[in-house]
Amino acid sequence: MSKQTSPTLIGAFVVGAVALIAVSVTLFGGSEIFKDKSRYVTYFDRSVKGLRVGSNVLFKGVRIGYVTDISVVGDIETLDIGIPVVFEVLPDAVTLMQGDRSLGTLQERDALDLDRLIDAGLRAQLNSESLITGQLVIELDLFADTEAVFRGHNTAYPEIPSIPSDIQQALEDVRRFAQEIQTSVDIREVMSNLQNIVAGVDRIVNSEEVERIVTGVERFINSRDTQELTLVLRGAGEDLRVVLGDTRKLVNGANAELTGLVDKIDPTLANLDAAIAEGNRVLEALNRQIGTDSETQYELVNTLNEIQSAARALRVLLEYLEQHPESIVRGKQE
Repeated sequence: MSKQTSPTLIGAFVVGAVALIAVSVTLFGGSEIFKDKSRYVTYFDRSVKGLRVGSNVLFKGVRIGYVTDISVVGDIETLDIGIPVVFEVLPDAVTLMQGDRSLGTLQERDALDLDRLIDAGLRAQLNSESLITGQLVIELDLFADTEAVFRGHNTAYPEIPSIPSDIQQALEDVRRFAQEIQTSVDIREVMSNLQNIVAGVDRIVNSEEVERIVTGVERFINSRDTQELTLVLRGAGEDLRVVLGDTRKLVNGANAELTGLVDKIDPTLANLDAAIAEGNRVLEALNRQIGTDSETQYELVNTLNEIQSAARALRVLLEYLEQHPESIVRGKQE
């Protein structure tokens, strides 16, 4: 004959089960379990690593809900991959007002007011909740100057358009700028233009016309200044030819070592800058002797400007080659 179960034991078991349920409700947000919630969906086309079921949903920094589902949806025809994220918004978390009068919660107002909010710029974006853990949150806010793009795959829930986060947008802008540079810059064409500039400067510096100009100036100024100016111009031209020669060797060598290119050639460019500055100083002395409107002054200023332009173009080219060494092999992309 079996033993009769003790009523005391049964009662203790029931009380324990009720207590366990009460503790679970308290610990796991049971105050939200028995509330009606509104569900929405938003789509992201970038990585959502760090977002998980249970992640917070914020509006202007205030927690109004949490993520309930994350999945991946792909279009077999367009190969467009999207990540729909479903989240719940607690009805009491968002109250709509008209002046001083309450219009009720977002859930009570239904889809009409959601459409108005979206028209006003309501968007969802991913933001970091913790830099240490890498956890993400969905943040809702009004961005009036953004376009509302609907993916429309999930019709079970109202869709709130998403936009890239500020960091994602900045990185995208940088990538787009780098691609534009790579497709628009023709390194060999730039080198050809620089060669033409140097050839023109060389013709001017070493031409008989410049020598005649300098000889004529000697009648107005001290011969020491004239000789100094001649040396400055020829020294600047020589520095420019040296830099161009080194750069041409690097560009023509497929295995050229470009790391630290600017640091290697910068001393020569610095000497070139110093020579140009010295030439300008001498020209100031010439201006006092031959006047600022003379043909001689114009020719000399033009020569220094040509050398300075070539040096500036070389420095920009060298910095670009150091950052994008692959451009030497690839050149301009069509």
